[in-house]
Amino acid sequence: MKRNFYLLLFILIASVVLISINYYTIKILSAVRAYINGESEYSKGQKDASLYLYTYIETEDSSYIAAFNNAIWVPMSDNLARKSIINNYSDQVTADYFMIGRNHPDDIPGMIWLFKTFRGTYMKTPILLWTDAEPLLNRLYNMGVALNAKVRSGSLSPEEKVKAVQDISQISAELYKRESEFSQVLGDTARKITNYLLWANILCVLVIISNISLYAIVTIRRLSRSYQQLQATNKEIVETNKELDTLVYSVSHDLRSPITSIMGLIHISKDEQDIDGLRECMNLIETTIKQQDIFIMEIIDFFRSKRTSLNCTKFSLKALIETVVASNKFSLPGKSVTITRLLDLDHVYTDELRVKMIVNNLVSNAIKYSDDTKPEKTVLIKTYNQFNEIVIEVIDNGIGIDEQHIDKIFNMFFVTSHSQKGTGLGLYILKQNVGKLKGRVHVQSVIGSGSTFTVHLPMMK
Repeated sequence: MKRNFYLLLFILIASVVLISINYYTIKILSAVRAYINGESEYSKGQKDASLYLYTYIETEDSSYIAAFNNAIWVPMSDNLARKSIINNYSDQVTADYFMIGRNHPDDIPGMIWLFKTFRGTYMKTPILLWTDAEPLLNRLYNMGVALNAKVRSGSLSPEEKVKAVQDISQISAELYKRESEFSQVLGDTARKITNYLLWANILCVLVIISNISLYAIVTIRRLSRSYQQLQATNKEIVETNKELDTLVYSVSHDLRSPITSIMGLIHISKDEQDIDGLRECMNLIETTIKQQDIFIMEIIDFFRSKRTSLNCTKFSLKALIETVVASNKFSLPGKSVTITRLLDLDHVYTDELRVKMIVNNLVSNAIKYSDDTKPEKTVLIKTYNQFNEIVIEVIDNGIGIDEQHIDKIFNMFFVTSHSQKGTGLGLYILKQNVGKLKGRVHVQSVIGSGSTFTVHLPMMK
């Protein structure tokens, strides 16, 4: 969940950055366009002023000097707007000057922002060209004032007219040069900024696409895992239902049969007059009850194994085995079995309850199925570490298991035909617990010689 949150947050941030980049791209290009349009008005005003001044010199018609003054104020107002920004005057003062310079009202805020934001970078060269043109424009304006005074006083000589025309032409040529450079630099600046912003857009889009792709992959993987878990859960439910059906059938049979036997023995004992016969009935009843108790305990272990989740802790395997041996040593009266331990592994990290159930089942089976015909009945318990795995071996010299039954002994309620001592649940529960611990169990057995059960369990930590 945390990874998805960060991916979505990153996508959101990248999207905001992309929107901001596009917003400023439009804003910058719009402001650059406004400056280029403003330069056209600037150039037009300067050229008109020069033309009107030419005409005024030739005709001495006062209407042309008035037209000159109106035209020259267009570029001069732009100069005043530039100075007001540099001198930190209010934006309203700057906007008023730009308005006189025939700039569109909607373009003026962007022009002011571009000037202030990129004054020391991308706008530095255009501003220098703009500033360099100011003395030439002032010179043209001052010429207009001086020529107007001479015309009105009637003191303008033909030679001064020629000189004035030459000066106006020179000033116009210089201003045209700077105006062209201004437009070119602005165009270059616009293209440069556009390229930077284009690459920034591409980068943001790639980041968004990559994160969306990663989010999609993570989501698909999670859905796939969820689907697999759902399938595994459904499979487990189906298997559990089958097991419960088998369990209900067996329990109903295995619980009722001993009760029927006990009831029969009780009826026989009521009519039995011989003390030895009565004692035999009591012994049979005791044996049946003990078998029933074992069956009930294995039913409890079965449900405990099914319902209990893994609880891995560090514990002493030696102490656990000693506890199991002590609890099984006298569990079957008349069974004199020598239990030997070779415990080379002590502290382990895994599920203690399940390991105890596994060891208890192996030890109790080794005792239960010991060979009464042999003078010495033995059980050997070995533990050791192999490739970072817990290995538990229980070796007995008991009656052994027929080879044809070895693949079936872990099935629920399977018991061999030669012995009905078991309930058919113990080894099934063992296999379930080994599987829960992601381990494996191996069996070697020979009829009449004994069996070896080897359990491999991974260290959980």
